[in-house]
Amino acid sequence: MPPNFKSRGIRMKYILYIISVALITMVLIYVGYIKESLLPKELINVLLKKSKKKILSYLQNKKSANILELQDIIKDVKGRVWWSKRQVKVTEPEKFVDLVIDDLYKNGLIKIDYKGGIKVINLVE
Repeated sequence: MPPNFKSRGIRMKYILYIISVALITMVLIYVGYIKESLLPKELINVLLKKSKKKILSYLQNKKSANILELQDIIKDVKGRVWWSKRQVKVTEPEKFVDLVIDDLYKNGLIKIDYKGGIKVINLVE
């Protein structure tokens, strides 16, 4: 074989290598963009799950609690996902506790009563 064919095969090998590296890089960047765009929703979901777990464990011990007690429970709850350095923290428990209570109520895990104008949360048995 003439040396021309052999060098053409080597060149083709390098071209395929470069194209495959470029494609893999593009796919990884695309996956990174998707994860970055979904990160806020994921962080809020983690925070919501942790807060629900804390409230339910508190209600299993106490059977009922008012809204102020629940705000104190979730005041400094932090959440993060394993693939990101970012984390989120409950800084306004007055607003976030309503989301948590609403979700627990919709799932049928708690019932809400009003005593003296204050919300009292009871665990459904």
